[in-house]
Amino acid sequence: MARRKKYVPAAPPAPPSAPPKAPWYKRTWVILAAVGSAAFTLGMNGPTLLENIRKLPTEVEMTHDQYVSWLKEDAEWAGDWSTFPEGIVDMADMSLSEDIDLKISLQAKNGELGGMIAAGKVCSNVPVDFLLLKGTVSGTAANVEVWDIIGGHHRVFERLKLVRDGNVITVHPLGGASSWFPQGARIGKHPDANEAFMIDFCKENKLPRTGQ
Repeated sequence: MARRKKYVPAAPPAPPSAPPKAPWYKRTWVILAAVGSAAFTLGMNGPTLLENIRKLPTEVEMTHDQYVSWLKEDAEWAGDWSTFPEGIVDMADMSLSEDIDLKISLQAKNGELGGMIAAGKVCSNVPVDFLLLKGTVSGTAANVEVWDIIGGHHRVFERLKLVRDGNVITVHPLGGASSWFPQGARIGKHPDANEAFMIDFCKENKLPRTGQ
């Protein structure tokens, strides 16, 4: 009978050897190269970099001042404007226009204007109570377009220049005598905004509507 051989387990494989470390002088060379590159970059761009760092607080301050200025201007432009701003005690001192039908409602944000404008000739020329406004502010003046969507098309009816002096806006149509809006009309700001300010403008002022 054959003798059984004794089982001897195989030895586990040896773990992979770690990659050899680079000699110290090569590691030092890499560090020196990186430092030298950074120093060269700083030497080339250092003056510009330092100048930009010095300018940074000024730029932040200018941006903040511009933002604060926009907030102030936005608040001064935004609101409802007409020839009869109810609630104003010294209305006579404002020298507002008389015997004209004109209302403007404005919203303002970061020097951009949007809003609505109503006038007698709007009632007699288009089947709406008011048209839309959009434009930009430059100090106490604003250039705006009078526009709306008519028949599915964007149409610009007129361009106006609005000049604000405190709580009074003077309207300067740029279309000449053919304008739908009175030249040099002075309107005052209402103390409180009213969501219904422009509703039924033509009806309330007994103005003829187009097609009627």
